[in-house]
Amino acid sequence: MKRKFISVLLMLVMLFSLAATSSLAASSASSVTINDEAVCYTPQKDYRSGDCILTATKVMIRRASVMRGSTKWGSISNKTLRKSATIVGLLLHRFTFEADGLAYKVKVGFFKGNTDAARVKEFEALIKEHPEGVVVWGKNASVFGMHGVLLTDVKGGIPYVMDSWYNLGPRQYGIQKWSDSSMKNPLRCTQYWLISEVGLAKKAKAPAKGTPLAAASASGVSTDSTLAIRGRSVPSEMTEGQGFGVEGVVSSNYRLSEVTAQVVDSAGNAVISKTVKPKVWSYDLIKIDSKIKFGTLSPGSYTYQISAKDEKKALTLAKDSFKVNPKPVSKASTLKVSSAEVPSTLYQGDGFSIDGKITSNYKIKKVTVSVVDSSGKTLLSASAKPKARSYSIGNLDAKVKFGTLGTGTYTYKVTAKDAKQTATLVNRQFEVINKPETSTLKIGSYNYPSSLKKGASFSIKGTISSDREITSVSVQVLSSKGKNLQSASASPNAKTYQVSALDNNISFGKLKKGTYTYRIIAKDTVQSRTLVCRTFTVK
Repeated sequence: MKRKFISVLLMLVMLFSLAATSSLAASSASSVTINDEAVCYTPQKDYRSGDCILTATKVMIRRASVMRGSTKWGSISNKTLRKSATIVGLLLHRFTFEADGLAYKVKVGFFKGNTDAARVKEFEALIKEHPEGVVVWGKNASVFGMHGVLLTDVKGGIPYVMDSWYNLGPRQYGIQKWSDSSMKNPLRCTQYWLISEVGLAKKAKAPAKGTPLAAASASGVSTDSTLAIRGRSVPSEMTEGQGFGVEGVVSSNYRLSEVTAQVVDSAGNAVISKTVKPKVWSYDLIKIDSKIKFGTLSPGSYTYQISAKDEKKALTLAKDSFKVNPKPVSKASTLKVSSAEVPSTLYQGDGFSIDGKITSNYKIKKVTVSVVDSSGKTLLSASAKPKARSYSIGNLDAKVKFGTLGTGTYTYKVTAKDAKQTATLVNRQFEVINKPETSTLKIGSYNYPSSLKKGASFSIKGTISSDREITSVSVQVLSSKGKNLQSASASPNAKTYQVSALDNNISFGKLKKGTYTYRIIAKDTVQSRTLVCRTFTVK
């Protein structure tokens, strides 16, 4: 009898394995769609405890791959994605993942609405721009703590999602309504991840002309151009003969057919102009810096313009007014800065050490270092009166506290004045972004049931630890449909906790014949993690 039972069990395991393999076999079929259950599915062996948000991100990238007509989307798994996308189990705010010849750039964003309806409208706006899906993350979004799902559509005001919990192991539910998933109120979702850019991976062959990197005709999805510029330098007031460094990167999801940098005088005439035809997706303006010679301009008012054209549209990306002052009749000032340190992208709360040497053939009367926000308001400022012909900007470093800035775009400026002129020597944009918090929340020396006889007891154990204070611990037994059948919780408010303290509250002997999930969730002051998530059977 025992041998017969084992034979039947092995047959069932083989059938399930074949079914899962059959689902994934769709990866070689060109007819697969982004909503196929196989695209959403994750085998148990590819899933680690707490992988819900990583799994949602994997499916988002898979869908983007399918939209390009790729037949190799099945190679994108939690295992292949984990190294690029996570650190200590947490999803990075920004990362790049390469697969099938493409580089997928993923970045974080934050919701702003203060009602469920407002949040759903935000969902809808995001999905219109990102049909491959958007990963939605909720603080206390479900009954068991933090959770992440892939938002795939909004129809009639109803969000639809792919929930890893319902597309894992024996469960293959595919796309579901929000109300059928593990999520609660949309308002409880605080942030999201989306694919901001899809470019060519290293050594990959470029797609045909007119094909966007973020989508392909195979999906029938129309993709708008993302033509834009970032990190550009901004001219200000300068003296006749003074140069200016042209900086900035022009990029698009379509190939750039034309990029133009020019200086226009007050009469509307282009007095300096340089046009290139890159035929690539990203172009650094520093390549034409030597061709845009600001030092040749006569005194007067000018406009510095950057325009670009891709395979979809043409745009004026920047338009800045500046003034060229006449060179003094007497001996000209040589006021300048060298070896200047400038910020690029900073994490919120991080400092930045300014440096550089200002020199002149006249005594420097005043030096001012400042940080200005996007509205032109000065947030940080420090000045000195050197009364010498050279001055180190580093002397003002302690007074310019970059760590106090909130997230956003800013401009770092250095101005100086000597007996002949006042000049803006540094004028550079930079970004401050959120810094992900981390902790060492984990479990060790734990056990879990695998197969129990009906009526048999089981004693749980495990040591939960963190470098932060552990605020809550929850032990749960769930049905095969995800219903919480038994649970016990504690609020340790300490850095370690023994799960065995909750043993008397979980009665495995009361469970009926069937399949269940044993789960341990812990939360500290930084994060909430599913530390154990194991399926077991009662015979």
